[in-house]
Amino acid sequence: MKTFRKQPRDHLDYDIVMSEWLSPGDEVENLEIVDPPAGIEVTQTSVSPDRVKLWITGGEDGQSYKFTVLVYTESRTKEVDFLIVVTEL
Repeated sequence: MKTFRKQPRDHLDYDIVMSEWLSPGDEVENLEIVDPPAGIEVTQTSVSPDRVKLWITGGEDGQSYKFTVLVYTESRTKEVDFLIVVTEL
C-alpha cells in the first residue's frame, strides 16, 4: 500500500497513476472515495486519462488515515488503497 506523509496544516494534492493497469485505449472516467476517514478532508478531486488526483487537508499529528478509492473506466473498476501519515515536523 502506498504511503504518503504530510503535516497537519498541509493542503496537498496526491496522484494515483493508473497507467500500468489501463488497457490500450482505456481511460479513467470517474472516481469514488469509499467511507472517507474522519478527521481529514478531501477538498477536491479530478480525473485525467491515466490518473486521479485528490486534494487533502487536515489530520491530526501522529495519526494515520487509510483511503480507499474506486477508479472507474468505461468497462472496469479498480480499488486502490493508500495511507496518509500525519506528522508535525
